[in-house]
Amino acid sequence: MVSFSYNVKEELSRLSSSTCCQRAELASLMQMAGTIQIIGGQKKILLRIQTVHAPTARRIYKLLKKNSISPEGIAVKRNSFLKDRSLYIISVDVKQCKTLLEELGILPIGNGSEHQSTGINPDLIKNKCCKKAFLRGAFLGGGSISNPKGSYHMEFVTQDKDMAQTLLKLIGDFGLKSKVVERKNNYLIYLKNGDHIADMLGIIGAHSSLLKYEDIRVLKEMRNSVNRMVNCETANLNKTIDASVRQTASINYLKESGKFDDLPENLKQVAELRLKHPDLSLKELGQMMDPILGKSGVSYRLKKIEEIAKKLQSTKGEY
Repeated sequence: MVSFSYNVKEELSRLSSSTCCQRAELASLMQMAGTIQIIGGQKKILLRIQTVHAPTARRIYKLLKKNSISPEGIAVKRNSFLKDRSLYIISVDVKQCKTLLEELGILPIGNGSEHQSTGINPDLIKNKCCKKAFLRGAFLGGGSISNPKGSYHMEFVTQDKDMAQTLLKLIGDFGLKSKVVERKNNYLIYLKNGDHIADMLGIIGAHSSLLKYEDIRVLKEMRNSVNRMVNCETANLNKTIDASVRQTASINYLKESGKFDDLPENLKQVAELRLKHPDLSLKELGQMMDPILGKSGVSYRLKKIEEIAKKLQSTKGEY
């Protein structure tokens, strides 16, 4: 079964974007899903970007081509962790794309011997549209979102601490709240607020997925609201029934003890109504009295009857 997260990525993979946004997205994808490896036997240094999502692999390939980089192709391997999914690997000779990697901030400028991340070039994300593209690339490269039918959760996973801080800042720039936690050599940047996750879907361009997300949320909230109302009504009904049983038992005890006629008229009136209508609420009983009595007044009188019955039972040693 295709996950909600997979569908979001599939939608994002079809989006078109401007040249500046393409570079921001590509830089983010490389940071999130790319590694630089030295192939000893071939004396090659390769940039390898991998994903389990086929549409994302095709998008990475196209973004590289649009930036005049010719990948060596897309290799498909069996995924050792997710048996039912393949692993797609796009490889590029670093010599061919060294200038681009330096411009994107992936490699340090002017030093070809050290191939380490230096942080994203701030010029790539100075425009609002590019910030959105960068977050889109981060989601495609290392993001996931839970099905809104369950708990609300969206996260980005990276091994780079600087990248984690960059994502935290960018998410905050859009007025959204996220947190980061370190787990097993990875940094997880996550959002738990349903409204913020919905906003994030809109920011990265997943508008169709956003509509589905909101549809599910509305149905879920309605269902939860109905359940709360039913539970509340059930609890109130149970309280009414329990109180009615107690009140009826007290009234019957007073009658059996011959003490009922000693009660004041106002108490006898409400007691008779309770015996005739054991299923009615206090408010409904009050409406039947002459003159009409409020809920609190009916409750007071019935409690008085229960107290009289308890005192009588205690004097007789029955309570």
